[in-house]
Amino acid sequence: MCGICGMHLQRSALADRTLLQSMNDLLSHRGPDGEGFFCDKNVGLGNRRLSIIDLATGDQPIFNEDKNVLIVYNGELYNSPELREELIQRGHKFYTHSDTEVVVHLYEEYGKQMLPKLRGMFAFAIYDRRKDELLLARDALGIKPIFFTETPNGLYFASELRVLLSLNGFSRQIDPEAFSFYLTLNYIPAPWTIWKDARRLEPGHWLLVRSGKIVDRGRFFRLNEKPFEGSLEDAVDELEETLADSVEGHLLADVPVGAFLSGGLDSSLVVAMAQKRSSSPLRTFTVTFPDVPTYDESKYARIVADELKTSHQEIAVSSKEGWQAMVETLDHLDEPFADSSLIPVSIISKVTRQHVKVALSGDGGDELFAGYNKYQGLWLAERFGAVAPLLRLTARLPISESRGSLIGERWRQVRKLSRLMVSDPVERHLQATVSQETNFQEEIVKVSHNGYVQPLPTLMRQIWDEGKSAGYTGLNLSLYSDVNFVLPYDMLHKVDIASMQHSLEVRVPFVDPLVARLAFQLPGNWKLREGQRKWILRKVAERYLPQRILQRPKGGFGIPIGEWFRKDLFDSVQERLSPKALEESGIWNASAVGQLMKEHFSFKRDRFWELWNLFVFEWWRAQWEPHW
Repeated sequence: MCGICGMHLQRSALADRTLLQSMNDLLSHRGPDGEGFFCDKNVGLGNRRLSIIDLATGDQPIFNEDKNVLIVYNGELYNSPELREELIQRGHKFYTHSDTEVVVHLYEEYGKQMLPKLRGMFAFAIYDRRKDELLLARDALGIKPIFFTETPNGLYFASELRVLLSLNGFSRQIDPEAFSFYLTLNYIPAPWTIWKDARRLEPGHWLLVRSGKIVDRGRFFRLNEKPFEGSLEDAVDELEETLADSVEGHLLADVPVGAFLSGGLDSSLVVAMAQKRSSSPLRTFTVTFPDVPTYDESKYARIVADELKTSHQEIAVSSKEGWQAMVETLDHLDEPFADSSLIPVSIISKVTRQHVKVALSGDGGDELFAGYNKYQGLWLAERFGAVAPLLRLTARLPISESRGSLIGERWRQVRKLSRLMVSDPVERHLQATVSQETNFQEEIVKVSHNGYVQPLPTLMRQIWDEGKSAGYTGLNLSLYSDVNFVLPYDMLHKVDIASMQHSLEVRVPFVDPLVARLAFQLPGNWKLREGQRKWILRKVAERYLPQRILQRPKGGFGIPIGEWFRKDLFDSVQERLSPKALEESGIWNASAVGQLMKEHFSFKRDRFWELWNLFVFEWWRAQWEPHW
């Protein structure tokens, strides 16, 4: 795992070695173990290394035999042993034991046609000196990010936006469409970034750069699977084998590997499969919040750890420690990101890094196998649309949505379900995906966007139509949309931000091309059956986990941030979202935001998500000083 950066300029220009050093320094948290550079004529490449495989000889950049092809690489290649053997048979000579060198020789052999062969997480830049071409590529499902900006002088790229922000002449103008995405979703999808001058490469895509300009681009991975032809029992066996093979590949390392363990189905199954393939107790880690017992899932993690005999550590975090970690994490953001589970992932990453360099995670299981509550909601909305008028009327009743009360929680669910009661399946899925209600932007934003149309409905329909063209229907169509949208731009981006902040490599065995392809061969009613989510995955888990874990209600990796909002963070919220501060920003309708705060702090209506979205944006804006 590493951080990478670089530039490919016009042929008449010279790459600036001092600038390359300063760019690379901004990525030191991603790779504290070393650095490497290549700077020649119009090309400069930089790397910060977190050494995991081949600790002695794996420094980057890595070259081919005649040093005409070189690479800087962020990620891990889990099928590198098989690919290395294939390349040796074809006459290639290796000078390291690094998985990165395998990619260099694959490029020699196949060019960019090698990309579908890669099974791993990666974002890399390959420079071909003979052609003066730079190839940028991002892994199939979007685990690792890469950002770039095009300038009159050439193209610059990096693992994080903060590097591009450091460039002279980089405009800090906000992209209005990205701003709209953020307000609706809490995150920003590719190719947008919050900055008008920067873009992020989409998952499973590549770019070719020549003379500082993008001359070609393409997509190398797409889910387009034929239906599974075997029996249900065959499918359970194949799913177990494929996932176990992925877990085994993700254990490849020359340093100790640990795992996050929440006690939920996904992380518990990953830990069980990893422990079965480990010769010593696996290090597992869980975060608890003893000040707020409703957020404490440690008992479930303890059951799994005791059953599997892992070396388990519970990390107790007080409210004060928690909101201090929140401050550190928000300070680290170079783009607004308001998925509040970023905070606990950052906390567990920080503590886990004190013990291991690599941790496995259960991310991806929900999107591939229908683990979220919303899939049940979509199922209900599709089948009971006739009661929609009554449900909408009921949802308007003035009942408190206070978090922590059973009635409040149920009432919020009624409101959410009422939003799904629409006839258009794309609109229904969109309502299940967005974090805020659709009129949120119109109410609180006062800046002019020059009449642009909100981009989310168009993008969602584009992904939906793509899934339909691949032959997916019903639940699998919803899952296709989430795997191509929510998973890379929210869940995986969150893990990259939080883990790399603390120099920890987090690996996600569910987010593997072979696991994903198999998941989309399976019919939807094998994933959601009789109201039970992840049904077929539970069939696999029955072979590894106790019934107490299989039957527990789904939890989320949450934190009591709503409690902090009303207590520890109250003064900060009041300050950053005060009428004076909002008027000075020139962005927000201060009276509308004031109404949200009044409703929330009086317990009339739960407005936490809207306020958290605004709070994070204002925190970020104060640091980076963007403009319209």
